[in-house]
Amino acid sequence: ELDRATGKRSDRDKLVNGLIERITGAEAATVVNNNAAATMLILNTMAEQREVVCSRAHMVEIGGSYRMPDVMRKAACTLIEIGTTNKTHLKDYADAIDKETALILKVHTSNYRIVGFTERPGVAELAALSRRHKILLVDDLGSGCLVEGVGEEPRCQDVLAAGADLVTFSGDKLLGGPQAGIVAGRADLV
Repeated sequence: ELDRATGKRSDRDKLVNGLIERITGAEAATVVNNNAAATMLILNTMAEQREVVCSRAHMVEIGGSYRMPDVMRKAACTLIEIGTTNKTHLKDYADAIDKETALILKVHTSNYRIVGFTERPGVAELAALSRRHKILLVDDLGSGCLVEGVGEEPRCQDVLAAGADLVTFSGDKLLGGPQAGIVAGRADLV
């Protein structure tokens, strides 16, 4: 918390936020209690009393009963479920967007994979769709990933570069250390 140049109290988040911004390429970043809190804060701040479009494939339950439909309800937004567990098309997202839609939410499945007869649009496609409709694209990356070669895990910096407005991920699972959730993305939103 100490600014070495002035000897006065500084912003305690300044150092860590700058490091996250450099690593991910985000305009801005912040750290909160955990990834569930990061997602909840975004939903409540950006979509309270509005609709959030999310694929049924992303209706996950992870860890200690962290269930995406419950998080949305507690964040006071309306979940608009689209597609199926194995196939969600870009058209499903497009058809669900209306004047009440605040954002599209992608959620990492973390603990399982659906393989075989599957389809899902990529981040760039969803980003283009969200821009056309002037809504946000948020990607909850679960544990998160910063380096190449970790299976098929999307890297945070690649998701942001592909057009996501915000990403969230677990600082403790990704980096080790104390529990933390990270929000990175557009400065005006962070």
